[in-house]
Amino acid sequence: MKNIIIIGRPRSGKSTLADIISEKYNYQIIRTDCVRAAFKDVFPELNIGPGTAIYDERFQAFIKIFFESNLFHSRNKYGFIIEGCEMTLQTCKEIYENDNNLIYALGRCENTTDEMVEAMIKYDTEFDWSYNMKKQELYNYCEKQIKKSKLLKDECNNLNIKYYDTAFNRESVFNNILIDIQKNM
Repeated sequence: MKNIIIIGRPRSGKSTLADIISEKYNYQIIRTDCVRAAFKDVFPELNIGPGTAIYDERFQAFIKIFFESNLFHSRNKYGFIIEGCEMTLQTCKEIYENDNNLIYALGRCENTTDEMVEAMIKYDTEFDWSYNMKKQELYNYCEKQIKKSKLLKDECNNLNIKYYDTAFNRESVFNNILIDIQKNM
């Protein structure tokens, strides 16, 4: 079985997709945002947080070694999923692109800002960091994320990494990814 790397923009469905794959294939999930949060709590002097972990070579090296250590020491005969937005596409390609891994990038560039804001208001739960944001804050955030999703899509095309837009028909998009996983295992 191949390991799966899911990267992309916040609120694009990375965690949901990882949960679906984990349930279907008995994969274990390594959530990089949880690792980042632990770094922030244990080593605040390193200033590794949202927006900085993605460019921090120490954090990237840690995730790589943590992943490799899990592969080596685990009795998990299935596979692992690395899920999160704590690495650039270039870093992901350099570290994880090989015959043992599948890489998927998720974004939401097909949404309008209003559509994305309404979807977040509708589907956010108390566990989502954006749950208590005011509508104008959400609007500003979504506007930036749509622009960054467009850049991600272009970069995926340039680096030959599979990009999936989850703005609409997310269930169908996830099914297409599952079909691709099945085909490439």
